[in-house]
Amino acid sequence: MFLIAGLFSISFAGLTNNFFPCTASAAEEGVVPHEGVTEPTKVVMEDIAKRMDNILNGILTGSFKYVAQEAGAIVDQSYMVSKTFFPVDPKENKWFKRAKIDPNDSQKITKLKEEFDTYLKGIASSALEIKKAAGSNDQKTTFKAFTDMVEKTCFECHEGIRDKMIPIENR
Repeated sequence: MFLIAGLFSISFAGLTNNFFPCTASAAEEGVVPHEGVTEPTKVVMEDIAKRMDNILNGILTGSFKYVAQEAGAIVDQSYMVSKTFFPVDPKENKWFKRAKIDPNDSQKITKLKEEFDTYLKGIASSALEIKKAAGSNDQKTTFKAFTDMVEKTCFECHEGIRDKMIPIENR
């Protein structure tokens, strides 16, 4: 009985937050995700982060159809990441400037794009695993797929690329 009441309260709080978003960040210290990151990188990362939050809320409330829908949207969004980070003209790439990558260093850019492509395949693959797990309507399996994505895809990309290339004050 208490479990059902607790889950209902969490769901209600989540729905309320969607209609009346809080102006404070997740922590009172004022940490705001992706603050100071140049557009359109910020938009892409915030969208994926928002969808991951939606997936977690869906898992906790047992809304597996919603979880599958959001996971599918992440698959679609993952294909936009490469276009965002590696536009046709590297000289106009604000992300390269912030990461102090010479836009004329085609060898470094090619290597970096190959690394990104590996992570992008991981994002798409992990999101498809979440979608598949959501189809089973099993909360534990779906949550495991979700945590696997965070640990094996999100963290690895941030540690491997973002944390090495962008100074902490610019993240």
